[in-house]
Amino acid sequence: LLGEVWFCSGQSNMEMPVRGFRGQPVYGSQPYIVAADSKRELRLFTVKRDWSTTPKEEGITGYWSELSPKEVGDFSATAYFFGDLLQRSLDIPVGLIHCSWSASKIETWMDKETLSQFPEIQLPDIEQTKFDWPAGTPTLLWNAMVNPWKGFPVKGVIWYQGESNVGRHETYAERLADMVQLWRKEWGLGELPFYFAEIAPYAYGGTQQEKAAYLREAQFRAQSLIPNSGMISTNDLVEPYEMYNIHPRNKTKVGQRLSYLALNLTYGLKQIHCFGPQYKSWTAKGSEAWVSFDHLEMGICRNYDLRGFEVAGEDRVFHPADKVWLHWQTNEVVISSEKVSHPVSVRYCFHDFQIGTMIGGNELPTIPFRTDNW
Repeated sequence: LLGEVWFCSGQSNMEMPVRGFRGQPVYGSQPYIVAADSKRELRLFTVKRDWSTTPKEEGITGYWSELSPKEVGDFSATAYFFGDLLQRSLDIPVGLIHCSWSASKIETWMDKETLSQFPEIQLPDIEQTKFDWPAGTPTLLWNAMVNPWKGFPVKGVIWYQGESNVGRHETYAERLADMVQLWRKEWGLGELPFYFAEIAPYAYGGTQQEKAAYLREAQFRAQSLIPNSGMISTNDLVEPYEMYNIHPRNKTKVGQRLSYLALNLTYGLKQIHCFGPQYKSWTAKGSEAWVSFDHLEMGICRNYDLRGFEVAGEDRVFHPADKVWLHWQTNEVVISSEKVSHPVSVRYCFHDFQIGTMIGGNELPTIPFRTDNW
């Protein structure tokens, strides 16, 4: 077949198959597995795990497969649901290359030359033959699993990674931009589209902190550093009982939202909305905080029970908003707390695990944010 090929990479939330992990199902996946149709123009390739201390030019292990219940069930759920919707919408052949490794850090998907500029990164000895954690060792996965694909004519990349870099958010945005620059340079295909998923709410360390919130903030900022890129939010794609499940079950919408980015930004189908509300600016009016947003092409569809907002006064102590309402004339959200007389900052779902309820008219969620830099 001649068609579009997308490279799908990251760590375990990209690796999670359509059939799910043991004890961790993928929502609504069974009908997709049962209905797998070999006649469809959708092809799957899974790169087997491998690592190397030096770049490999060839030797990728894997094969292209037609759809079957087994092949679909074993394939990356995020990648499959991305490609499934893409192929149905475009009605052209689509190939998906799945190349991920559970718990992998971003640095292991980068080459020695790029990482040499960062003195805090310890590069592996090329003579070393054993590693306790290959997926956490810089350069190893790039060398064996990505470098051999250089020059292969892919249309773009989707990426779901970041959990293993929680706690190192200070460098993540720049590190992701450096990785994308490397991949684009080595592929030699110009500014390949790069679309990625925000890490999902999860109670890292078992306590309510902000380590993951800072990483998500870095992911959002990375969009401004990476031309031709976009991020989808996963804030609403978890259930309360998944607080301690780092692999939330709703991969269907993760893949589909990534396809919205591709269909709109890469294939020009502008009628497909691909961004939810994003924080723009705010101002204090007495005891109220008035917040405005970008990407309100379809407005804010929910103007009641808006949960997830917090407000702080001059003491920098945040309190859950007890009143949130939509000023529909300007599409501003008005937030206040009886415990804060003069707001100085607003936050939305800025915790490791917090699910918000504010969505745009296209049913895409508001991206978590903070207005302070404390």
